[in-house]
Amino acid sequence: MIITVLTVLALYGYGCRLIFNGVETYTRDAQATYGGEPAMALIALVEDESASFEKRNSAIWALGQLGDKRALLALHKLDTGEIQNPPYDSTAYIVQYSVEKAISQINRFSIVRWMYRWLD
Repeated sequence: MIITVLTVLALYGYGCRLIFNGVETYTRDAQATYGGEPAMALIALVEDESASFEKRNSAIWALGQLGDKRALLALHKLDTGEIQNPPYDSTAYIVQYSVEKAISQINRFSIVRWMYRWLD
C-alpha cells in the first residue's frame, strides 16, 4: 500500500514537472520576443498574427495552464466556434479545441497552478 502511494505521488510529481517545463519553455520564448511578465508575454504572442500557428497554439496551451484571467479577452477573440475534426494541425491554424480548453481551464480551479509562481 505504501509503495503504491509513493509511486502515485512520484508519478504526479513527474507529471507536474513535465507540464511546468513546457509552460516555462513557451513563456521564456514569448518573453524573449515580447518582454514582460509570463501571462502578458504569452498574450502578446497569441495576438501576434505574424507568429507561427505552432507558437501561438503553444502559447494558448500555456495560458490555460497559468490560469490568468487577463488572457480571456485574447482567447475569446480567437474562439470562432468552428468545429475542427482531429487530428488537429497546430502548424496550419489556431486549434479551436485548444482555445476552448484554455478558456475552460482559466475559468476553473486547478490544483497545479501553485507551481507557476516561480515563473517571472
